Amino acid sequence: MKIAMARLWHEANSFTAGTVGLDHFEGREYAHGTQAAQQFRGTTVETGGAFEWADRTGAELVFSRLAASAPGGPVEQDLLDRLTDEIVSDPVFEGVDGIYLSMHGSCIGTRDASPETTLVSGLRARFPDLPITASFDMHCIPTAQMCAALDGATVYRKYPHTDMPEAAMRALDLLAELIERGGRGRVVLACCDLILPSFNMRTDEPGPMTEIEDLAQELEAAQVSAGQPLAIYPYGSFAYADVPAANSGVMVSTTRPEDPAAAEAAQNAAARMVAEMRARAPRFRPVLPSAEAALREAPWRDGRRWAILEPSDNPMSGGNGDTTGLLAAALDADLPEGTVFAFIADHEAVKAAHQAEEGAALTLELGGKRDARFGGPLTVEGVVEKLTDGKFVNSGPMEHGIAVDLGPTALIRVGRMRIIVTSRVYSPNDPGYFHLHGIEAARIPLLLAKAKNHIRASFGQSFDAFAQVETPGPAMADTTQLPFRNIPPERLVLNG
Repeated sequence: MKIAMARLWHEANSFTAGTVGLDHFEGREYAHGTQAAQQFRGTTVETGGAFEWADRTGAELVFSRLAASAPGGPVEQDLLDRLTDEIVSDPVFEGVDGIYLSMHGSCIGTRDASPETTLVSGLRARFPDLPITASFDMHCIPTAQMCAALDGATVYRKYPHTDMPEAAMRALDLLAELIERGGRGRVVLACCDLILPSFNMRTDEPGPMTEIEDLAQELEAAQVSAGQPLAIYPYGSFAYADVPAANSGVMVSTTRPEDPAAAEAAQNAAARMVAEMRARAPRFRPVLPSAEAALREAPWRDGRRWAILEPSDNPMSGGNGDTTGLLAAALDADLPEGTVFAFIADHEAVKAAHQAEEGAALTLELGGKRDARFGGPLTVEGVVEKLTDGKFVNSGPMEHGIAVDLGPTALIRVGRMRIIVTSRVYSPNDPGYFHLHGIEAARIPLLLAKAKNHIRASFGQSFDAFAQVETPGPAMADTTQLPFRNIPPERLVLNG
């Protein structure tokens, strides 16, 4: 069995300043061909899962373009056209038995509102009878056209997304079954007409998404017992991709679409899941205190170690990493000694710190330079404690083994707080991020971080308590402050 894999993975925030270019992909994942793909063997991204699956099954894998960028703004259309054209026309697909695609599902181009649909449709036009399956992020935005062109689909079940390899392996299992049966499958798409906010979407504790995922797997087990196996995958969509297709829902795959009973079972499962998701929608609605209010309460005074998060500028939601709402509140607060602020992306400040060298005192205009809509720079006086080249390898459970390059960084002490300042935008979700700067997370009394949920994959046991606060930013909970144009207001349950 010979299977070809391609990857287009990017989550686009419509309200983030700037666009994503080739350097963003090259800074994270940009490889072509089977030899180049070997660097991802043993990692906990989808490509690593594909290798693990092939080793177990004996299948032969060949690789087209593997392109992944950290979340950000829309992708420059010329680049996106080159990527999709390269994959669709790649000779590597000739003579394979099936195609597996690893896609985030909420990529946006500066003109194309659904590049994944463009990619899948192009491959389907070239290979009308070849089975094609795909895996997606939980915050994907599938379209009817995309699902009609696919034969099977899977979605991450866990949030934090520590099951990227498992999503890949399940998609490959579906593909292998279709190849062995010699037919095509079907993906049933059903939507809720609601976008479920991700603030309360974690699955590592009891909550609405945990219940939804448990139900999906219970329905799958029941279908296996009934002799009509289905792959049932709910998804929450992405609230900050301002495109008409943004919508939560479920994708249900059957490898036996010619069987009327299987087709009916898929439709029934999809309808049941949509009803259950809509019933739980109010529980996803976030209620966040302001940064000022949260820090004024000083919850760390009871001796517990706290992580206070700023999801409005979370890079994993497309944030720029330079809004100053939480930092401004921190500078005015009575913080405990050893507080760490992770992070501010400001290459000008980093350059000044490197020119000053370690131990130097300096005054910086920090943050607020990429997008003035969410606040301007803050003047800080500090001391350069540490300078780094910004390079480390993820050691935590999420994206384990992936090399990260923050660009040059600086650790600046300002009073009782140390601020990590980076050249590039990347979430502080891995122990390597802190080890790079000589910081052990388990010893931080108060962490202030531009993050949301993924940070808990590595640090859920490192802190006694977590809180999220609201500040102005491109991924803020109060979406009335963001200029939506394409999503019907009633679909946004963030607003109450």
